[in-house]
Amino acid sequence: MNGRHIPALDGLRGFAALIVMLSHFPDVGLPSWVNHRLGDHGVMLFFVLSGFLMGHLYLRQRPDAQVLLHYGIARAARILPLYLGVSLLSFFLFNYADPAFIYRIDGQQLLRLLSFTSAQPIFWSIGPEFQFYFLFPLMWMAFYSSRRNRPIAFLALTSAICLTYAISSWTPGFSVFAKLHIFIAGIGAALLVWAGPPRPLPAMLVLASALAFLAAILLSPPWAEPFLFPSTRGDPKHIGYYGDLAKVLLCACVIYSATIDHRLNDWLWGNCVMRRLGAWSFSLYLLHMPALYLAGYLPIPQVPRAMASLLLAVGIAALSHRFIEEPANHRLRRLLAGLFDRQSKVIILSPYCPPDTSSPTS
Repeated sequence: MNGRHIPALDGLRGFAALIVMLSHFPDVGLPSWVNHRLGDHGVMLFFVLSGFLMGHLYLRQRPDAQVLLHYGIARAARILPLYLGVSLLSFFLFNYADPAFIYRIDGQQLLRLLSFTSAQPIFWSIGPEFQFYFLFPLMWMAFYSSRRNRPIAFLALTSAICLTYAISSWTPGFSVFAKLHIFIAGIGAALLVWAGPPRPLPAMLVLASALAFLAAILLSPPWAEPFLFPSTRGDPKHIGYYGDLAKVLLCACVIYSATIDHRLNDWLWGNCVMRRLGAWSFSLYLLHMPALYLAGYLPIPQVPRAMASLLLAVGIAALSHRFIEEPANHRLRRLLAGLFDRQSKVIILSPYCPPDTSSPTS
């Protein structure tokens, strides 16, 4: 790939997964350490990060048949094994082992999970992500349309994006059309990186703005709550948050700030602990609720149980990544590559496979 790997984005992805998990503590009777709506910001960061990585990793390559093939196999192998495994396991646990299991997946819900149209907590965000993977090649090809057709292609693309944003509040929350503007903000951040590093003063302003926003969502000062955590009463799809372009741009600022070559990013996001969390983020995202559910059986007070829950969730995510997610990803790549010709197999199984630093679902 032509996109330069950015280590700080690994850590930022781990941070996003962590705040999603912390926001769910009250759902299982654990003490609330953060605002219970903080998970919305984690998901927003994931969506923006996914758009950024698609632009950063792919837009500099001409989308010929081989490159598109590699793209499709990489996306499928990244999401499908763990997502389908957790979905099917949750279905059997809920229906045949434990009716109180945290993921209440019946037959109807399983069908919706398999079609990426589920509105179930945690799983719902996988739908827009996976659907975006199908739309992205159309945007990608617009960048490489002929010189004569390029203005028409970009006009059509811009019009379609504006239209989807205009109707986003009427589309299902699990639809990419309800969240497309968020992914587009990530692609815009990738295009800014193309333009080269910012000058020192703008770079410091971007870093300061990003850190101020992250501090605000973590500390949740009462005066900022109406903006940071708008009421969801009568707003089950959280349109007040996901449709707010100001928050979308702030999340894009956070992602872009992590691409700036600065010691602060190395210290805050590029350290080994945060980068390891980033590697485990997809497993942590999908499996933290079952881990919190299991920790509920521990006969200990709430505060120690909260700490034990955190450690258990991270431990399960680490084991899942090492023994399930990573091997399954590689095996599915090999399986899909084997369905195509030798040249495709060489490209897909090349020794250089850049770290995939997108959302937990990318």
